[in-house]
Amino acid sequence: MADTRIRVPRIIHTIHTTTDIRECRLLYQDALGGLVFAENYFPAEDRDAALLYVTNHMVEPMAPRTPDDLTKPYARMAAKIGQAFHSFELKVTDGKAASRALRDAGAAVASDYGIFFFVKPESTGGVLLEVCETPMPNDPYDRAGWGPTVGTGHACSVLALDHIACVVADVDKALAFFTGLVDGELLSDELTTLPQPARRALVRIGDTNVAFIQPDDPAAGPLGAFLSKPQNGIYALVWKVADVIAARAHFDKLELGLTAEGCVSPGFAIDPADFLGARHEFVE
Repeated sequence: MADTRIRVPRIIHTIHTTTDIRECRLLYQDALGGLVFAENYFPAEDRDAALLYVTNHMVEPMAPRTPDDLTKPYARMAAKIGQAFHSFELKVTDGKAASRALRDAGAAVASDYGIFFFVKPESTGGVLLEVCETPMPNDPYDRAGWGPTVGTGHACSVLALDHIACVVADVDKALAFFTGLVDGELLSDELTTLPQPARRALVRIGDTNVAFIQPDDPAAGPLGAFLSKPQNGIYALVWKVADVIAARAHFDKLELGLTAEGCVSPGFAIDPADFLGARHEFVE
């Protein structure tokens, strides 16, 4: 029987909403060795963006140019969630066909520009999702010589993205979307105690692992606190590092606060307050 699910060959990037595009770009460069390859302005949503890689994963810092103009959808989103992870993006072959398929399945689609669109969190189990058919401008991924070791060798010692960690109120709904409508592969579905008792389902989506974590008590602990505030489901980017001691020394030199509190991995994190609202965790 033919697989009619939407095929996703890769996750393109994670968007980081910020109020200062330059500060955010420089932070990724200095702290994580980010390699910037494009910057752009999108008039339809009045937003500035930078595109960069931290080793094998693309991050897109994005800021409303006129944050007080709440007639623009991105300014409204930034006002709602503050500085935080905004969404991650799926690559598809045909954006219009993917939009039709998801709408036909009952998903709520927004900001549909044909070649890219967003799927609202209520349809995915709790994660804002971008879907796109076009390559990013000047993307090194599409050039000869691209490999997973690109960008390694920085003082932070990051080797690769381990996974995107999402905290959701409904893992079953997330699995129904990401393995039922989209061709994700369920790798594990188990209980965890990090950072509190929860169910953790790990899904391979394209070339990237994504963990969907549902706390047993959604009103308690750091995961409950996350669920209680306006957010789009992405809790952390978890990175593999070659040398934890070297990574800690590098972050200390930059005067970035480090913590194990709230970590969904057996490692440590940069305090989100020191990384413009984004949580980055590190495991050896």
